[in-house]
Amino acid sequence: MTKTKKILAGTLAAAALAAAAGVSASRCAGFAGTETASRLAEPPAAPAGTEFPVRLGGKTLSLRLALTELERRRGLTGCRGLPENAGMLFAYPDAKRRAFWMRGVPADLSIGFFDAAGMLLETREMQAENAASVFSRSDRVKFALEMRARWFEENGVAPGARLSSADVAAAVESRGFPSEKFAPDEPAE
Repeated sequence: MTKTKKILAGTLAAAALAAAAGVSASRCAGFAGTETASRLAEPPAAPAGTEFPVRLGGKTLSLRLALTELERRRGLTGCRGLPENAGMLFAYPDAKRRAFWMRGVPADLSIGFFDAAGMLLETREMQAENAASVFSRSDRVKFALEMRARWFEENGVAPGARLSSADVAAAVESRGFPSEKFAPDEPAE
């Protein structure tokens, strides 16, 4: 089989898997009750496409978690838009400067970068299908939150706002991962 035929066969197989899982090209996989094929590779807990309520700046969000390297690389690829107050929280085991790109994401997004305590440090806007990396200014980033374009500005969520440590910990544990590694530190008294 030629390389082109192998690529075509793989693409068709992936499309068939997505169709079997109920994933529509016009929706963002994992939101509004859809499931993804990635659940087969997850621990025996809530699957990767599960949405969790997480509070931020007086709002309750519906977030998918990206906890594994594969989930973080995949991100919101193919997502044509997000429902109001829905997004993806990328959690890392360590804090450092982070970079994101929009290759394969056909909708503009906003991204917020958070420190280890879950405090919002900065926000940036990202353009659809842009392969150029968007870097955090800070080297203390442990979490990144992707939301629909201009979400942070429109909702008055500014630097200093905090992710709920308890909500993120509960979501992480529901996925079968250790909250000590992937949830924000409790703020100092």
